Parts: sequence; C-alpha cells; structure tokens
Amino acid sequence: MSRPEWQQQPCPEWCTVIHTDGDHPDDRSHRDDGVVVPVIARRRYYEGDALVERIEAVQIVLGRWQRDGEEQSWRFLGIDGGGELELSEASFVRLADTMRRLVA
Repeated sequence: MSRPEWQQQPCPEWCTVIHTDGDHPDDRSHRDDGVVVPVIARRRYYEGDALVERIEAVQIVLGRWQRDGEEQSWRFLGIDGGGELELSEASFVRLADTMRRLVA
C-alpha cells in the first residue's frame, strides 16, 4: 500500500493507523492501538459545598502518538470518559520509575 500524498515520513513500526489521502489534517498522525489497563479509582469532586467520593472501575489507556512530519513522539495516558495527558518519552519513563518506587 502506498503512502498518502500528505504523509511526510514512513510510519514508525508501532503505528497501526491505516492512512488515506482523505484523512482530516487533524488526524494526520501515527498512533498505536494503546494498552488498556483496568483499575479501581477513587474520584473526589464537589457538588455544591459537599465533597463527594466515589470508588469506581475505570480504564486507563496508555499508548504512543506522533504527528506526521514531527520528530518528537509522545506517550499518552488517557482515562475513559475523561481527559488525556501527552507526555514526552523522558517524562513517561520518570512517571513509570516513580510508580515502581511507590509500590516497592
């Protein structure tokens, strides 16, 4: 399969996206499938003046992302139904190392 006209660089080996000429400019990126990690989390938020705490099962998605044409790739940490952080590789490694130390 040939590369779309807009694609500036070959896909990294981890990219699982099927790119087409019709891809929206905002979608012209390389991504992997991500890894889903089911966790039990406590969410805390305010409803009016009351602090509410809820324990629930959520899924965290970890993966790689790179905009086509850019050298920098990012590691993302997403929470289902919520936000996402995109971290540099060095920051992602620092986070993983810190998490390992916290469970030791």
